[in-house]
Amino acid sequence: MVRPILYIHGVAAVGGAERDLLAILRTLARLDWEPHVACPSEGPLANLMVQAGVVLHPMVFPPWRKWFSPLIRWLAIKKLRTLLEQLKPALIHVNDIWWVPQTLEAVGGRPGFRIPVVAHVRQEIEPEKVRRYRLHELDGVIAISRHVERALIAGGVDQGTVRTIYSGVELLRSDAGMPDRTAICRSLAVPDEAVLLGTVAHLFPRKGYDVMLKALPGIIRTAPAVHYVIVGTGDGGYAQRLRALSAELGISDHVHFVGFQDDVKPFLGALSCYVHPARMEGFGIAVVEALAAGKAVVATNVGGLPEVVEEGETGLLVAPDDPGALTAAVLSLLRDD
Repeated sequence: MVRPILYIHGVAAVGGAERDLLAILRTLARLDWEPHVACPSEGPLANLMVQAGVVLHPMVFPPWRKWFSPLIRWLAIKKLRTLLEQLKPALIHVNDIWWVPQTLEAVGGRPGFRIPVVAHVRQEIEPEKVRRYRLHELDGVIAISRHVERALIAGGVDQGTVRTIYSGVELLRSDAGMPDRTAICRSLAVPDEAVLLGTVAHLFPRKGYDVMLKALPGIIRTAPAVHYVIVGTGDGGYAQRLRALSAELGISDHVHFVGFQDDVKPFLGALSCYVHPARMEGFGIAVVEALAAGKAVVATNVGGLPEVVEEGETGLLVAPDDPGALTAAVLSLLRDD
């Protein structure tokens, strides 16, 4: 008997969490499970869900803790409760912590009531947020790294209900799947001999793009052929600040915003070095993807990133919010054939 699973995700953009959810859905045993996803109907994620053959249920989940949330979140809870009554899923999988309270309200407000609920925790989390987002009430919690698992247990999640599951990536199986670096350089309007650095992540301050921009002038002074590629969308205000910072630093010609990319492999394949300057990071799936593409990596020593990058072996780790350290680490790799 095929049983339905309902996945819940409230973001329309596509980043690491969304790519991991898509990977889960693509490899789900469809003879046993029928995947349904409740998520916003507009945006790249919904389009990719439809392409993956997933039943989409359009739904908007307002923030749980904003001042205006109590005025509007009851509508989302009511709509989700109606969907649960119609679908009767065997399991609910919440793809990040932000939608756990709404989900628990919709199923009755306590774990194990009618439908078991599990949730992914995909970012660094302070122990005090565990009860704030009712993670201790869940039937199961999936931590994205051991670092996150320890914080969950410290915050009150029962050790028996939490498990670390690292996100995986699909490896390229042959040269036929390798990206065309020349095509990427042409799309960026840079010379074929350009040295490309890049970051793949949502455009949010916690991803530390501004730190990398501050590191870039020192890199360019030593390696003038360097260009920095930013792959992702997100906070429009932050994106504007990044563009303004690039102009202020005189590096606009070396910084390229390419927005959301359905397939990031061509950009990763074109890079000489992957840089992940995050201030906070639960795991870092983009770093795994860069390593899988055979790229040199510089990342910050925060959250779950030390579980991904082995210092001095598979990459270099630097302190967060330290442009000078980023400059030195990137240059050390560019000098090392």
